[in-house]
This record gives sequence, structure tokens and C-alpha cells, in this order.
Amino acid sequence: MKKYYKETTNFKTTYRPIVEGLDTMLNAYPERDVLVQIRHLDIIYGSGFKKFRAINDLSLNIYQGEVLGLVGESGSGKSTTGRAIVGLTPYQHGHIKLEDVVVPRKFSRGFKFGKKLQDYKKTLNYMANKVQMIFQDPANSLNPNKNIEKVVSEGLDNLKNSRLIALATFDLAVLKELSTKGYKKELCTFLKVAEKKYYSTFESSHVFNKKTLYTDVRDYFAKANKPESKELVKFLNDKSKEREKFEKMSDKALKKHLIVDILKQVGLDKSVLSRYPLEFSGGQQQRIGISRSIVLRPKMLVADEPISALDVSIQAQVVNIFNELKEKFNLTILFIAHDLRMVEYISDRIAVIYKGTLLEVGPTHEVVKNPLHPYTKSLLDAVPSIESKKGSLIGFVYDPSMHKYTKEVQPVW
Repeated sequence: MKKYYKETTNFKTTYRPIVEGLDTMLNAYPERDVLVQIRHLDIIYGSGFKKFRAINDLSLNIYQGEVLGLVGESGSGKSTTGRAIVGLTPYQHGHIKLEDVVVPRKFSRGFKFGKKLQDYKKTLNYMANKVQMIFQDPANSLNPNKNIEKVVSEGLDNLKNSRLIALATFDLAVLKELSTKGYKKELCTFLKVAEKKYYSTFESSHVFNKKTLYTDVRDYFAKANKPESKELVKFLNDKSKEREKFEKMSDKALKKHLIVDILKQVGLDKSVLSRYPLEFSGGQQQRIGISRSIVLRPKMLVADEPISALDVSIQAQVVNIFNELKEKFNLTILFIAHDLRMVEYISDRIAVIYKGTLLEVGPTHEVVKNPLHPYTKSLLDAVPSIESKKGSLIGFVYDPSMHKYTKEVQPVW
């Protein structure tokens, strides 16, 4: 087992001791596919005597298809971590990797030429296509001078891939409909993949294989001679004709179809297209922000406290929208919040962070029912509930002096 993490840059080589149990924590789910890999991350704001270390030696995995809740009080480094993943905040040490793409420490064109420039543009294109962020304040993140159609289509206009996304979305809908009809097991056999890689088989190349889905699968079921084969062949033939009509549409028409469809997914209709962001309530603005991010069909979505500025009644609606979109589009979500009880409802796993230091991470039910770190317990007690014991509403309060975490002193896993 390695005792030190080694990092070499143009100017120096640094060694950092690996805390006890870190490998065990990071390899807790060897059977799952890692989408985001964060290792020994340091983020520092400012320099000299004004230097502030926002993130200390953060190591974390985010798995394909999961919702990871990142919780902590204000100023703990939650938003900084999320912004670093999408490339908005530069980092000074460690690395962030999405699939096989390493996020640059700082996105800057600089003096790059030849292969370096090509690699930079390739990384930039990947990040724009596959990683999106929903910001905390919807009113400030939406351009008030553009109508909703322009706001939601902003990413599509920049990337010019409306046709590709529209056809891919149509094909995925057909694939999911086949699953609901009870043919998932047969399709997995045909595709020679495990069930957990069912959708990613079509998504891995970023382009759905029309021949595989509409010709090869149809012929496969036609040869099976099962009672339901005729119905299935007819279904695929009808969808193939529908897709051909789709292909004949102009890019502009396909883009509008995408926008209307994604707005419908969040509970809005096409009547809002000509209106402006400031005409909507906070909850509606957040739905528009969600639509703008999801319309590009990203793999990774960073939701930076998307419900903290909303009324309690609206919070539940927005969280339900996230759950539905996750299932529909096979999303991986980093859900940032300070309300552990709300995160409990949506997350598969929870990570707890305090002053830039990761304190605890685990399955939601384990973290909530049996918190190991006293700070996690204080976060749970901070939200009053019906089950709470009578007495002070404050509950248990964490005393940071009991641990005194620093760059050198980190929690043992």
C-alpha cells in the first residue's frame, strides 16, 4: 500500500502522506463504475498572508448513476468543490478526473499550440457537453434580457448539436419503452452487456446506433418466434418511421422541439417561451435553470444548493423533479445542500464536509441512522423533527476544537 501521494509539476515534486484507511474508503464499491474521481484536492483562494485554504486534501469518488449529497454548513467548501468539478474554480494540488478526462487546474487558452491546443479544445468540448451546473440563485443565473427560449437554448446554440441530442433523446426513449414492455433481459443478452451497463452501451459513443436499435434488434426479435414478437417488430417499425420524419426536420425545428420537451419535463409548457425570467417566481426560475442544464443531456450534473432559496412547499416539488430527471436521463448528480434532512430524501450516498475537510461518507441510511462523526450528528440535530426529544431546539453542537483538523491532521477512515 502506498504511503505517499506524489505529484510532479514543471517546477517541483511534492509528496503528501496518505491518511490511514483512505484506499479502503475509495474502493468500498469495486463493482461500480466511477464517473468522477477526486484525489488529494487542495483549493486555495488568494496568496501571501491573505491566502485562504478552502479545500484540504479532498479525495472522493462519484459513481455512475448515483446522487451524492454533499452537506455542510455555510463556508465549508461545498460550492467550491462543485465549481472545481465543472472547471469554474482553479485548484492547486491533486487532480479531478471525469471518466478518462482530467479537468485542467485552470481553464485558460494561454500559450497553447499544436497538440496541446487540440487536447485543450477536446477537454473544453467534453466539459461543455457532459458536465453542467445548476446555480443557487436562479434569478442571478438567468439572463434577464433574453426570453426563455433563448435562455434554455443557450448551450445548444453554442455547441450546435441540437440534431444529435434530439435524435439521441428519441432513441433513448424508444429503448426505455422497450424496457417497460419487459424486454430488458432479452436486450441485454442481445447486446452482450450486464444490466447495469444497459443504457451506457448506447451512450458511450455519444451517438446512438440507428442500425443496432431499429434493424438488428427488430430482426433479433423477429427470428425469436415468440408470441409477442409481431407486436414488438411492429412497434420498432413504427418508431423507425417516426424517426425518419424527425430526421427530415430542420435544425431550428429540432431545437425548438427539444426546448419544449425539456420544459414539459419540469412542469412548464410552450406558452412560457416568449416570456422573460423576471416574470416568474423563484420556483419557476429554478425549473428554467434545470431545463437549461438538462437540455444538453449531460452525464454529470452539479446542483449547487438548488432549493435553499425556495419556499419549503416548492423545495419538495423541485427535489421530485430531480428524481424524475435522474431516472429518465440516467444522470449522475452531485447535490449540494446544508439541510441534511432534505438531502436524505434524494441521495443514494451522503458526504459530510467541514471547513474544507471531508469528515464522513457512506450510504444515506447509514449516515442518517448511525452518524460516526460528531459534526454529522450536529447537522442532523440542527433540523427539528417530530421525533426530536423535548428541550432545546439547538440539539447537539459540534466543538471543532476536539479535532483541530489542518493540512497535516486529517480524519482517519
